[in-house]
Amino acid sequence: MTKYTKAALLSGLVFPGLGQIYLKQYLRGFAIILIMVSSLSSIIVMVTISALKTIGNLQNQGSADIAIASSLITSASTDYALFYNISLMLIVCCWIFSIVDAYRIGKRGDA
Repeated sequence: MTKYTKAALLSGLVFPGLGQIYLKQYLRGFAIILIMVSSLSSIIVMVTISALKTIGNLQNQGSADIAIASSLITSASTDYALFYNISLMLIVCCWIFSIVDAYRIGKRGDA
């Protein structure tokens, strides 16, 4: 297996940025990893905050009616919809960039 194929597979299947690190492009690899980790952690934080607000609202309601819970969850998920969409697009674009970039750098290094 060629060096550029390994790098592209590392970035595509394991974690974005690992292909760049494999090709000794450390700054670029760590920058991609930092973007991915910060995007993923911000999504996790926002989901946790939303879940805690929903649980608090359910406890304030006093009843465990499924219709009320469903409406609270629906409203909580639409509160941060734009943030989730932007973060997801950043993750997807970063992942694709990482694969293409690792392949391109590896191909240039083999030439």
